[in-house]
Amino acid sequence: MKKKAKYPYGISNLEKLIKENHLFVDKTNYIALLEEDESYVSYLRPRKIGKSLFVSILEYYYDVNCKDKFQAIFGNTYIGQNPTPLASSFRVLKFDFSGIETHNKTSSQEGFKLSVQSAVEYFMDVYAIFSTEIRQEILAQKTAANTIKQFFQQYKKQQDIPIYLLIDEYDHFTNEILWRDLAEFRTSVSQDGYVRKFYENIKIATQSGAVGRFFITGVSPMTLDSLTSGFNIVTHLTHSKPFHDMMGFTEDEVGKLLDFCLEDESRREAILQDLKAWYNGYKFHVGTEHTVYNSNMTLFFLQEFKQEQTYPRLMLDPNIMPDYGKLKKMFEVANFLGNIEILADILENGAVESEQLYQFDFMKPFGKTAFVNFLYYLGNLTIKEENQYGNGIIYTIPNQVIKDLYWQYYAYILQQRAEFEYEEDGIQEAIFKASGANIEPYLRLVEKSLKVLSNRDFQRFDEKYVKMLMIAYAHQGNAFYVISERETSNRKYIDLEMYIRPNNTKTHAQYVFEIKYLKKEQEGKFEEVKEGAKNQLLTYLATDKLLQSKRDLLAYVVVFMNDTLYWERVN
Repeated sequence: MKKKAKYPYGISNLEKLIKENHLFVDKTNYIALLEEDESYVSYLRPRKIGKSLFVSILEYYYDVNCKDKFQAIFGNTYIGQNPTPLASSFRVLKFDFSGIETHNKTSSQEGFKLSVQSAVEYFMDVYAIFSTEIRQEILAQKTAANTIKQFFQQYKKQQDIPIYLLIDEYDHFTNEILWRDLAEFRTSVSQDGYVRKFYENIKIATQSGAVGRFFITGVSPMTLDSLTSGFNIVTHLTHSKPFHDMMGFTEDEVGKLLDFCLEDESRREAILQDLKAWYNGYKFHVGTEHTVYNSNMTLFFLQEFKQEQTYPRLMLDPNIMPDYGKLKKMFEVANFLGNIEILADILENGAVESEQLYQFDFMKPFGKTAFVNFLYYLGNLTIKEENQYGNGIIYTIPNQVIKDLYWQYYAYILQQRAEFEYEEDGIQEAIFKASGANIEPYLRLVEKSLKVLSNRDFQRFDEKYVKMLMIAYAHQGNAFYVISERETSNRKYIDLEMYIRPNNTKTHAQYVFEIKYLKKEQEGKFEEVKEGAKNQLLTYLATDKLLQSKRDLLAYVVVFMNDTLYWERVN
């Protein structure tokens, strides 16, 4: 029976989810909190964390047309048993700004207009309002701003039921513009920009009473921040502690979801630890003690796991893979070289410190602080803790999925810097052979890149380059997960460990490396350094319980000197 558990992976329509008996993580208690808090709300979260489903919850809860099926949809939920005064008392106007064509300025503006007109037309059809003449007049407007302006003016004249306005993916297309052309983004949201004019008319509609409440969700505050006084009526709940868990899954919720399909209870803790490493880690308020899971990634895993009780072949949800391309676009915003230095800093140190921005100021340069916060809002960094002075935040990589995306991109950047073609197939073949205990192709690939990079950057070249290249390539090919600089039981730090991913069902090699770099003038110390590194590794193997528990662990000393990579197995 447990194999029949229905997980709502990819489902963002509440009625469909309930009718088809999918499992539902009930977040409806937050409706009452929202209703008590403010009328005009924005709430931002990274992709694939449940935003669209929550918008659907609000749509069905408040829509006057859904009153007859309220009990069928909400009867078993918190809010169905504790309804608020405003339930089923609005007409709902819903916009979704994903899928807009943004190849150039003309297509972006036209796509936005068509998206607005389509939503308005659907609203007029569903609620059967306005004469044919008025409908045609509204839909004949030349811009999105004029369409919504004309619609609200006509609505206020004839209708006495207020509108609950929902905007999902509000910044999807503007972020696409930002990645493509920062100047075009600024123009679009500036005082005379077509995006700003649209939101100005929403503000006017709240003042006239046509719009009673609205809820806007997306990823980044950059678009709303740029609208400034044109849309200054919003209460931002993104960083509100009481609303921290409104989207995403808590650890307790993930445990309950796993229990619906898990047949062997003895595996429970190990599976939960793997889910935590790969999908957890998101924190949106520095005072919150816990983190939340990416809901879509978690549901992907459980949907794949339930039938055969085995991990999916890829721990990374294929629907997240396009984020790799988006990651490239992010780093190309404003200052590519500076952004790559930030990436290297994050990967080398595991964290980066910055002031936390609640609002982006486009009158200032798009520097490190803005870029780090941009990565945070998009879910590529998350809050670890406040810094020691209390005036900044230490951001870290949330989980293994995001770490994989970073390292894949960094491998691409390093090969570009070395001025040879990115060899994805070659990298994956080398990693495949390393998983079969043939380490040479992998280390030769690292050596090839190091020769170019060390000659170009010899004045500041150090051990870091060797280790980061080894890590970057090790993250390719869905074979290993990597640990860098882990503290051992004798308070030493292991340079690099490569272990079997939890989804791997076959026995293959696992590695631990001690890495050294010698300058040309240190050539005479080669044997001494190599022997010292071997002794370090043997100490780790003898004293560290975690290392002892790993099967088929191969320990290697790796030394880079004079454009050559030397390696030797020590066990």
